[in-house]
Amino acid sequence: MKNKFILSCSLLLILTINLSAQQYRKHSGNKTTLADPGENNYDVKYLRFNLNVTDTSVHISGDVSTTAMAVTPMSSYVFELDTLMIIDSASIDGIWCPPPTTTGAFVRTLTMPFTFTAGSMFTAQIFYHGVPPPGGGFFNGLSHAVSAHGTNMVYTISDPWVALDWWPAKQSVDDKIDSVDMFVTVPAGVADGSNGILVNVDTSSTPGFATYHWQTHYPITYYLISIAVARYTEEKYYHHFPGSTDSMLIQNFFIDTATFYPSYKANFDSLGLIIDYFDSLYGRYPFWQEKYGVCYTNLPGGMEHQTMTTIGVPNTYVIAHELTHQWFGDCVSYDLWGDTWLSEAFATFDEQMFYNHFWSPAAGLAHRQLLLNSALAATCGEVFVTDTTTANTLFYQPTVYNKGQGVVTMLRYLAPEDSLFFKGLSTYIRTYGYGNASVADLKSVMETAYGGMNLDTFFNQWIYGKGFPIYSVHWNQTGSNVVVRLIQTQSCPATTNHFSTPLELELHAGSLDTIVKVYNSIDTQWYTFNWSPTMDTVMLNPDIWTVCKQNGHVIHDPELGVTTIVQGSLKVSPNPSSNNWRVEGMAENTALTLTDMNGRTIWQGKSIKDATTIPGDKLPPGDYFLKLGDNNTGSIKLVHW
Repeated sequence: MKNKFILSCSLLLILTINLSAQQYRKHSGNKTTLADPGENNYDVKYLRFNLNVTDTSVHISGDVSTTAMAVTPMSSYVFELDTLMIIDSASIDGIWCPPPTTTGAFVRTLTMPFTFTAGSMFTAQIFYHGVPPPGGGFFNGLSHAVSAHGTNMVYTISDPWVALDWWPAKQSVDDKIDSVDMFVTVPAGVADGSNGILVNVDTSSTPGFATYHWQTHYPITYYLISIAVARYTEEKYYHHFPGSTDSMLIQNFFIDTATFYPSYKANFDSLGLIIDYFDSLYGRYPFWQEKYGVCYTNLPGGMEHQTMTTIGVPNTYVIAHELTHQWFGDCVSYDLWGDTWLSEAFATFDEQMFYNHFWSPAAGLAHRQLLLNSALAATCGEVFVTDTTTANTLFYQPTVYNKGQGVVTMLRYLAPEDSLFFKGLSTYIRTYGYGNASVADLKSVMETAYGGMNLDTFFNQWIYGKGFPIYSVHWNQTGSNVVVRLIQTQSCPATTNHFSTPLELELHAGSLDTIVKVYNSIDTQWYTFNWSPTMDTVMLNPDIWTVCKQNGHVIHDPELGVTTIVQGSLKVSPNPSSNNWRVEGMAENTALTLTDMNGRTIWQGKSIKDATTIPGDKLPPGDYFLKLGDNNTGSIKLVHW
């Protein structure tokens, strides 16, 4: 789903919207894929809608034909339709059937006239009418609203499993429908926006009414099928792809044209530019042979209906969010309800990409900070949703959207080269486009793109773990030697007791600074750097590449990283070290032997005048001994992180 909450609003507004969302009607029960196992018996191939709708009421009537293939012998057809919808009649391949039975609140079972063998095709046609459950906006199948200037509108939102509020559906995220014909009859002067190409508007068959015929031949998930009816003004044009003779239709339906603020329209007029930008990152807009557009409504956000988003705000970052869903969520859909982040986290990630590209890097950074602040409010937040019983948990903003986008950002930061991250995502889109993908699929593609890098730890901690790391930061500088110590604790240690993650540190010295990238692999870790400007502080995560929190203030510890050896005037720094050790105060040509804790010789050499470097850059973490003199007259314990 959708950018439900406008992130640039105050926290109070965010909380208010979140609480109000809980009032929306939703069907209970853990939703994995289907409401009834009988729906697994067939594979939907084609839908034909023939609906009668007005812009002033949520009353709906008509019929829906589902053409499907039996995947096992079938003697009954199981589908979902709310019990407030009255079924007038039903048929299988034109043969009228007894009224369907109802199980629970919405599972309907139609006895078929005979048994269909596996591989057989059949068409079930359901005639129905009624007024769906009350409510409006998100998580409520069919909504009626009136704009501030008096324009009536009726629009659908089927995500996550409320398509059954307005049509007889199989609500399975992994059974994409191959093609759809949508016929919607509305009063004269009222328009309908829907998926795909507008084939025809019939204004003559039924006096006083118009029938809009939309058609899509791209595979589509059930919850992305939509209608929106109002006294719209249609605005369309063709967008030409740079460096190509190809073009695509952009088709928008706006309300209140006399008062539709010019700045609002200007934002939507930028769709072509935004499409070009995301094309450059992920490959061509996946439904370019049909269209992209928006239907403007009173929805408090946007819903990424395939090829035609339903939207209620003109913010350009929301426009970008919903557009990006056409790649992530629509073209490549997730396999499981728990993986809604495969759609929402990527669309939220692309909000900051949009800001960075079209506004400024500072705007992108500010947006990442806003998202991080939200994510850190969920101390045991999880990206993978284990509680799929409500829409509010499936689409929980702080974790699925905001922590999720931070995880996508970290996946980018892990890339050996930035271009490999986008190359990997382009491959993911090409490989799983117009179908479904799992976390394992994404992981495999990105491991290949990153040259065989193992991402098991990353996905286990950040997708299936909970919470985030919290860091205490200490630092010291001796000459040009800088030592930083990070102490990691966790926000939800009972579930995830360590995070191994890349981090960014900024060494700051007056008007000078430098960025260094480190990898935090243990709870207490030391890092050494060679940087000569006189420092005043260290900054953790300055560009917000990582989902993490700082514990208190950064501490300057003058004793950090310098160990004075009692034997004579020897001094070793840093110790511990993540690289090499520097030993001062030894007589020139002193024999030196570096051993591990088992006594095995690692390195041998002789001291030089002033200071001697003991090589440790290729050593694994652990404790070592530096033995002095031919007869090992003394030794120094060296620690390597």
